[in-house]
Amino acid sequence: MARRLGLPGSRADRVRVAGVLHDIGKIGVADSILRKPGALTTREQEAMKRHPEIGAWILDPDVADIRGWVLAHHERPDGRGYPFGLGGDSIPVEARILSVADAYEAMTTDRVYRRSVGVEAACAELRECTGTQFDSQAVDALLQCLAVRDRVVGP
Repeated sequence: MARRLGLPGSRADRVRVAGVLHDIGKIGVADSILRKPGALTTREQEAMKRHPEIGAWILDPDVADIRGWVLAHHERPDGRGYPFGLGGDSIPVEARILSVADAYEAMTTDRVYRRSVGVEAACAELRECTGTQFDSQAVDALLQCLAVRDRVVGP
């Protein structure tokens, strides 16, 4: 996705590392919340929303770029994300990539609280939420990557 968006190879490699680390802050969220099979209460949602800040705090200052992307990976183009309510271009492109990739992975993976929705439904949801929850260029990049993968791997 990063390369499709024109990031140089070294920067794309940093985004890959950030993809591995983006939810490291969940280590500071109670297992009872992370593994809860049902809907979260308001208090539990607030605890979960702290994971980007916890993650940024955990990461070494030597990876300040990645810390910033981890911190911003739940911000939204419409400004309704967290932790700061950033919007549009105020959100680093790398964090916008992480947001889309994270959402796709979450939707296409079985969780304790719900089954995978499948690739087609996940792609439809990303398209539907483009411009509000997800960056349109990052969504387009993911969809292009998936189309190439499907052509190479086959049905």
